[in-house]
Amino acid sequence: MIERAAVQEAMGKVAAWNRQLTARALDGLAAIPGITIYGPREAARRTSLVAFNVAGRDPVRVAEELDRAGIEARAGCHCATLAHHALGLNPPASCRLSFYLYNTPGEVDRAVDAVAAIAAGRDAPSPRFRSWPAGRHRTRPPGTRPPAPSAAEPPAPVPAVPA
Repeated sequence: MIERAAVQEAMGKVAAWNRQLTARALDGLAAIPGITIYGPREAARRTSLVAFNVAGRDPVRVAEELDRAGIEARAGCHCATLAHHALGLNPPASCRLSFYLYNTPGEVDRAVDAVAAIAAGRDAPSPRFRSWPAGRHRTRPPGTRPPAPSAAEPPAPVPAVPA
């Protein structure tokens, strides 16, 4: 059995890593002209996702362009239709990037660079694919899925979270 204190310590490290990635994304996105970020600006006051819009651009199209660049993004109401209406968004939608313990600062930077290119009217950088362990879905080629693990194949190891 794992001690409660060990679980709390590990989850604290996961939370700290997620805040670090989210802060990096918030800082990078906030520097892009024409970007509106929704929610608190402090990473400690939000979950590890960032909803945003690019002025004059349909959020669904932005997410599609990010997908073509190998950046996984979502667009739509994110189960927050009333919030999108209250913000006066037309369409009532936003684009969203999310991060978790398996992401790296470099992946956050790639996502921010791609959003900056799209906001500037340029094509987002082409994806640079690598061979990631199972579960690393953020940089997988668009439209592909990971192979299903075989019964004989052990699960991929979870990367260590920096202290």
